[in-house]
Amino acid sequence: MYDPITNRFRLTCPVQERPVDVPISRFRTVERLPGPGHPAVHRVEFACSVCGGEHPALLPETELDLHPLDPPADATFVNLQTGRTEPLAVELQDLAARNLRRGVWPWSFYCAAERGVRPGYPSRLRLIQPSDDRALVGIAVRCATCNRISLNLVSERHLDQPFFHDRVLRYVDTTYDGRLEDVARYREELWSARFDEERNRFAA
Repeated sequence: MYDPITNRFRLTCPVQERPVDVPISRFRTVERLPGPGHPAVHRVEFACSVCGGEHPALLPETELDLHPLDPPADATFVNLQTGRTEPLAVELQDLAARNLRRGVWPWSFYCAAERGVRPGYPSRLRLIQPSDDRALVGIAVRCATCNRISLNLVSERHLDQPFFHDRVLRYVDTTYDGRLEDVARYREELWSARFDEERNRFAA
């Protein structure tokens, strides 16, 4: 279940048997499972803030990609000005519609194959790996247009808050094919000296 106020998914820690709120930046891998496509189901590995381990979870694509923009109709919030409980869905739907009309996508990533910024969704992520100080997050993301994988370097907020975009998207100027079997290669590339060169070249 997704909480549109905190921008976190409510998942479960199997070690402590407790719920844990997980932002997208705490995901580690995302893989679409074979089978029916309506809805598609993704296996997510996430870093658990409760026990410190990494655990799998299954999320339908609709929850990954749409619930941050279109929460369930029964979602509510407490209006601190009025003290009343009010529906949240209408407010967030209106905000999303206004952003989309302006051409602002909820998430965006740089596609090295198309040499431009393209809209993306959490379900298109393949690998998420933070830097040691968590100042930046390296991601392998599959382009929704050309289906090639690019490596980007973004802030946690760029991933966690829909419609927030880093002023600079850093990337490796090469695209990749492959499935999550290539995760070790992606991880090596994400924090390579080569990425450092690209990061410096495209920094603001």
